[in-house]
Amino acid sequence: MTGPDPTQHPPEGRPSWLAEACPPWCAREHHEQDHPEDRYHQSAPSFAPVIAALGHAIPVTDALTAVELIIRMARYVGDVHTWIAIEGTEAPEPRLVLTAESARSLVQHLEEQLDSLRLP
Repeated sequence: MTGPDPTQHPPEGRPSWLAEACPPWCAREHHEQDHPEDRYHQSAPSFAPVIAALGHAIPVTDALTAVELIIRMARYVGDVHTWIAIEGTEAPEPRLVLTAESARSLVQHLEEQLDSLRLP
């Protein structure tokens, strides 16, 4: 059987459309009236102040600016894919949305690049 069982009532306080338990990292409040596109689990945010190049410039240093990034994990209700979103808090860019597996791969490659900065 797939989907919610119409003979079962959701646990107290859980919207009727939320037929699954929240993952342990979910910090989002779910409401009965949530629009179907807003029915997702989301982690508490992490914030990272960074210096980033926004836009295209040569040399790239001409486009550097201070940006605060917000990093969150999300998964739509009923989906199997967990996403990691990295976005600017004040602007639509930069924006990077990756699967959890792709985020792990990116972290590994970033660490490899950063390891090359270490001097013996």
